Amino acid sequence: MIPSKEYKQTVVRTPGIVPAGVKGLMHWIAGKVHHTAFNTESLKKEAHEIHAAAEQFRTVSDEELHERLMVFREHFRRRGREHQLHIPAAMTLLVESSERTLGLRPYPEQVMGAISLMNGTLIEMQTGEGKTLVAALAAVFFGWSGRPCHVITVNDYLAGRDYAKLEPLYTFCGLSSACVLGEQGRDERRKGYASSVVYVTAKELVADFLKDRLLLPGMTDPSRRYILSSSEREGENRPVLNGLSAAVVDEADSVLVDDAATPLIISRAVKNQPLLDACEEAVRIAILLQRDEHYLVDERFQQIQFTKAGTMKIEQMLPSLPQFWHSSSRRDELLLLVLAARENFKRGKDYVVKDGKVIIIDEFTGRLMPDRKWRQGTQQIVEMLEGVAMSDPVEVAARISFQRFFRFFETLSGMTGTVKGVSSELWHIYGLNCVRIPTHRPSRRQTGRPKVFSEKGIKYAAVLHEIEELHRRGRPILVGTRSVRESELLAELLRSRMLSFQLLNALYHSEEAAIIARAGERGNITIATNMAGRGTDIILGDGIAEMGGLHVILTEPNEAERIDRQFFGRCARQGDPGSVRGYISLDDVLIQRFFPASKLPEVLVEALSRKLPGAEVLVMLLVKVAQMTAQSMAYQRRLALLRQDDQVDQMMSFAGAGPKF
Repeated sequence: MIPSKEYKQTVVRTPGIVPAGVKGLMHWIAGKVHHTAFNTESLKKEAHEIHAAAEQFRTVSDEELHERLMVFREHFRRRGREHQLHIPAAMTLLVESSERTLGLRPYPEQVMGAISLMNGTLIEMQTGEGKTLVAALAAVFFGWSGRPCHVITVNDYLAGRDYAKLEPLYTFCGLSSACVLGEQGRDERRKGYASSVVYVTAKELVADFLKDRLLLPGMTDPSRRYILSSSEREGENRPVLNGLSAAVVDEADSVLVDDAATPLIISRAVKNQPLLDACEEAVRIAILLQRDEHYLVDERFQQIQFTKAGTMKIEQMLPSLPQFWHSSSRRDELLLLVLAARENFKRGKDYVVKDGKVIIIDEFTGRLMPDRKWRQGTQQIVEMLEGVAMSDPVEVAARISFQRFFRFFETLSGMTGTVKGVSSELWHIYGLNCVRIPTHRPSRRQTGRPKVFSEKGIKYAAVLHEIEELHRRGRPILVGTRSVRESELLAELLRSRMLSFQLLNALYHSEEAAIIARAGERGNITIATNMAGRGTDIILGDGIAEMGGLHVILTEPNEAERIDRQFFGRCARQGDPGSVRGYISLDDVLIQRFFPASKLPEVLVEALSRKLPGAEVLVMLLVKVAQMTAQSMAYQRRLALLRQDDQVDQMMSFAGAGPKF
């Protein structure tokens, strides 16, 4: 690879520091002004005009339609004068081209969404409104620029499915397309990234970015590397990415917000027997420590501290311990890690044990993450507590947060069904303005009043009663649980009632799309964790609409209200009927974290048991407060991580060498 080509492939936009203080306030005000100034009605009018104008091309031959598209492709590639003014005319051709190549004629609302994406905004479209096609329409324009467009999906299945489905449209528009999947090698990835439109998950894209940076010379600034490089780079040492120009992020709230709290790390296993020995000793000591007597647990912040009795007990053990343990800082650090793993990490919620390995579960999607490991000895401690073979510790070769990475793109846009509650953060961190796209047909979703109970046993009895009643009528039911453990518990209860069902969680995720696709058929009962087949349409079976459509039950509130609304959005799509109901109990994880049983007044428990007026409303208020508090704390963690990235970047800039991510 010649130096100039490597420069073009690896140069990225330099994001500014996230504004804080007075600048942060001014930035927030600017976001409000942008949002207020945006005219949705004007956009809607333009989209309807485009949709109507596309009718004139129904009688045009495929050859003539293709030729007209190629004229626009060359115009957008050259960035001709006032090329933005040609978007409506080009979009009319795309409306007709979509129907001919895909059998899908975009609705005016989908045209609204595509235009908004092209302007670098985040659109809120309800589930089932056709976001996949919206992304494709925008990706055509980005691809016509001559620079790559990355369409970010939440998993490999959707990346492969969407690419295969939309490839005919891209080909007809004179563009190449590809998907980059986890199992592909670097040569195959390099070919994929060379395409005009690339479907890929955020994890794969960021990992490839980090691997490319590790392959580059010590000076990672492209212009300096261009001067220093004097020979072609071949084989495995060649970068695979083809630049970061435009990105369309599907399920943007999940990728840009939820995943932003955890940096993506490229690591390598290292032999560290002293650490393994120390972890083993820490587990042995921690077994002798009792909660509330030797240490205290703060459920809200998930922090642990020793009591005086605990400190004295540990001091008494010192004479029999190696010299390593005589340092109070090393001793406390490891013991607190063990206690945190024992108290805060729950099997079936935070991880599973599969094939003799501890595998982390993604908190927000419920999916397994076999490539992710806890750091600083936590992984080995959990493995030891579970009685499985300890893996080697890992050391960090490169790391970057999703927040910092996506700010490298020249044009960033995204789609989600749930933007409420994170719109300010998306503007503050990414400069993304949010536009709400109306539904194509009026929503027919019926939302039942949440049912509130004093304890989980009574709650599940009520859930089972509702499932049996609806199942008897033949209505399909989708039941959402917060963790693998809860889904398995509900499955056992259904088996005891001789009810057949489909189970979808991190242990049974291989047929995710197929299971969810059948969830709307007559009499089907589907249990799912938060993953719930996002991106897969639930088609109602014959006669189901007349029964009221799919009924969705959420057995427990999540820390983010968006997650609850995402699950409820699985029903009543595209004007179909459907209904939803949530269930709450005072011993749910969310309530116990922020309002432990010891702090809940007995009068509230008694009021719920007696079904006194106002008791349910008070509990629902507690849930709202807990969710708001949890999201505020999560935002502060994400902001702290991003500022840490900025500080590291500044320090590396002064150093002048080494990886600067």
